Amino acid sequence: MGIYAWEKVEFDLEKQFTLVPGVFQNRPVTEFNIQEYVSDLIAKYMSQNTSPWHIAIIPTLENHHYILLRLHHILLNESLNIGDLLPLIPPTRLNSGFFTSRSPLVNVFRKPKFIPLLQEHLADDLSNHWNEFLSNYDPLERIELLKKYLTFPQFLAVAIITFIAIIKEFRRGLKVIKTDFFSRYKFLTCVIHRETRKRDITISNLLRSVVVSFDPRNILRDYLKIMWSLFYLVISLPNMLFSELSALYLCIFQGYCSYPNTFVGIFYTYIPLIYNALKEIVYILKTFFYAPKNIFSQILCQKEYLQTVTLSGRKCVAWSEPIKTKNLKDISNALKVHELEILLNGISVNLSKYLNQVNHTIPEEIAISLRHINSNYIFASGTNVRPEDSCAGILFMELPILNEERGDTLLDNLVKVKRNLCESSDKQQVSYLLSILQTKFGVFTKILPTTFLAVYLRYLSRKFAVSVTEVSSRYPNVTQRTLWGQEVESAIYWRPPQANISISLCLNEYADHVKLGVMCDARLVPNHALLARNFSIHVEEMKQAIPVVK
Repeated sequence: MGIYAWEKVEFDLEKQFTLVPGVFQNRPVTEFNIQEYVSDLIAKYMSQNTSPWHIAIIPTLENHHYILLRLHHILLNESLNIGDLLPLIPPTRLNSGFFTSRSPLVNVFRKPKFIPLLQEHLADDLSNHWNEFLSNYDPLERIELLKKYLTFPQFLAVAIITFIAIIKEFRRGLKVIKTDFFSRYKFLTCVIHRETRKRDITISNLLRSVVVSFDPRNILRDYLKIMWSLFYLVISLPNMLFSELSALYLCIFQGYCSYPNTFVGIFYTYIPLIYNALKEIVYILKTFFYAPKNIFSQILCQKEYLQTVTLSGRKCVAWSEPIKTKNLKDISNALKVHELEILLNGISVNLSKYLNQVNHTIPEEIAISLRHINSNYIFASGTNVRPEDSCAGILFMELPILNEERGDTLLDNLVKVKRNLCESSDKQQVSYLLSILQTKFGVFTKILPTTFLAVYLRYLSRKFAVSVTEVSSRYPNVTQRTLWGQEVESAIYWRPPQANISISLCLNEYADHVKLGVMCDARLVPNHALLARNFSIHVEEMKQAIPVVK
């Protein structure tokens, strides 16, 4: 953490855009050695005195090639998107609706639904009554009120309208006047004078309204109005009763009410809204009440399951074979679990294989961090696209590790994964929300010391040495094309591990498949390939392990 700045250097196309040799270690580049080649390219630092991004074109013997984009993450904070540097044609929008991901990592903190709905109904009703009130008592709407003496109730109504008008005009003018106290006081005085003069609000008119109210003629007129209202109420009572009964019938037997102005209609609208809004308020209060305890137990006091090594700073990568999203959905429907839980179970198996290979004790669980981003983070381009808007919050989880020596099975481990993910989602709503606020608005970097944040980040990254990023596609089953017209068969995004994190895993959904991308410290070479190897096979094994009901 700290302050970054880039020197303005002369742009050199040959340094930023490179066609690398199609030979690696005296062998032509094929699908069998492409991962080693890409790791070798990534392990090298980018050229100095250039902007911190680089595109490499890797030719192969097959009828396709690879495009490798390396980009410093700080550039994404400078109105630049990954998609701005990718030579790709944006995908055609299939629908204009709002995209909502089904991932359990999205909307962990449930947004209130009924509280805004209740506010909307109350605002509409209040607005309607206020407009009716204005049409009856505002002198600007009814000019005749300025031509006669008002009674005290009428004067009071005009005074209320004037008070509200003063508040509205003052708030509107705050955006254009100076912020010092004298300027605001002077502006408020001018607004009060203008609004009271328009509606003729004076002390003399107040005293006159009191006198007018006690005029015998006005008292008699008010008495006759009351008597007429009572008489009208009596003769309209049968019609009102019929409307109430009709509304009650529709509410009970039809499930809707076409008489919104009846008491039954009002109760039918507001009682469910108030009840559900109160439930949401209780949920929010309960969540924030237990938040300190859950953050302390779920995050700060998490055990360190892995023995981390001194990191070299250089990175290596690997990736898995593709997994068809259709197969994932079939397994998900058969086992009643989410697709992410299936993929996490596959990651658990690969971590177990890796730990066994390096002679590390296989723990029951490994603490990981989870985050969801959608494909707009990678492919979207333009000045109106903010990368942080495509990111969800961070969730911390204890990932159960499959240990065949203990007799663990894939399905048993899948049940544990589902349970732990649900527990993390239930207990980490507040920390999830805070991570979103930090990502989108930089709340903590603005109010907390940089040194404290750096220490805290290293503390967390030591406990959660493995990070998992889920990249969901906004355009399932849709492939993109390069600017020169070739179809992009697959796309892999690697999120560099930060601080003490040594393994960064990305579940990349593109077109009709998912690939696991692995990026870790170069100290883990050559065993890092085990983190991606046979990943698709382990997922397929879960499909074969589905019990068959005869």
